[in-house]
Amino acid sequence: MFFRIKFTPFRYNSQLIHYRSIEAFTLAAKAQNDANNKMRENIIGAIINKNVPRTYYLTNNRWRALKKEVGQYLDKLIAKDQDQDPDKKDIANDKIKCTHKAGRGHNYDLLLDVNGTTYPIELKFNARTIAGAPQYVSPMKPSQYLSNSYEEYYYDTYLSQIAEKAGLPCPSKSDYLKQIHGNAPECMLPFQKLYYKGCKGSSQCSHNPDDMAFYQFCNRLARESIKTFLATTELKIADLSTYLQETQQGKIYMLYYQGQLHLQHAPMEDYIIESVLKTTHNRYECLSKSGKKMKILLRWKNGNGIAFPAFQIS
Repeated sequence: MFFRIKFTPFRYNSQLIHYRSIEAFTLAAKAQNDANNKMRENIIGAIINKNVPRTYYLTNNRWRALKKEVGQYLDKLIAKDQDQDPDKKDIANDKIKCTHKAGRGHNYDLLLDVNGTTYPIELKFNARTIAGAPQYVSPMKPSQYLSNSYEEYYYDTYLSQIAEKAGLPCPSKSDYLKQIHGNAPECMLPFQKLYYKGCKGSSQCSHNPDDMAFYQFCNRLARESIKTFLATTELKIADLSTYLQETQQGKIYMLYYQGQLHLQHAPMEDYIIESVLKTTHNRYECLSKSGKKMKILLRWKNGNGIAFPAFQIS
């Protein structure tokens, strides 16, 4: 006699997780990155906090394998700390709690509490090393680390062209500068809606030729604006180095690559910028104190020329 096992979805950290949610750990289209990142963080947290139904592990190799990887990662993390402090309890007796900390107010994804000792954890997908990750930090308001303001430059030079193409009025400069650093700035919502109607990779795509032409126009102007801006703008090395050291201090990386989790700490000297080697059409290429190269990309996070200019550092 065969029994059919019922895989009941469970809610964790305000998200409904299904049996097939483990697919978030499979490479997917770029447009799904944000949703998959959140799901991966929640699955890891649910495993650590013992919120995953037992049936998921009993009948699925991928859930079972990930639980094993998480356990081995925690063993390595705690064992390393115990080597530094022999008075800590044995690993088997440790009580571990995972709290989710992703968001603007934090510079890491998960906070692990092990018998009162906390570890800030940054989860990276499809990377075996920090150097292999697409980015390890994405500073907001990039102009504070630049000799000129990119946001003002874009507003003064390019936004009117976007508005004319869209047939929409320009927002006031004061509203624009206050709101542009969010995912969906209120003053740019009509532009953002039109932008994603023209994006083939978006669920909002209309496939209307006019909408697609607007999307392409925005992308072209964004690329042009970044290239011309960086050509006359210097990077404030000391200010950005200070930010990097403050946000990366003590951070521990959880790197997922082809079914395995890797633990890595980055030396602080990796985050001290010694010099700018060259400036390209969209980034500064720098040399750190440790001798490693650092790429500082200027980009738009939520629609080119539409919302959220930021650095992407790798």
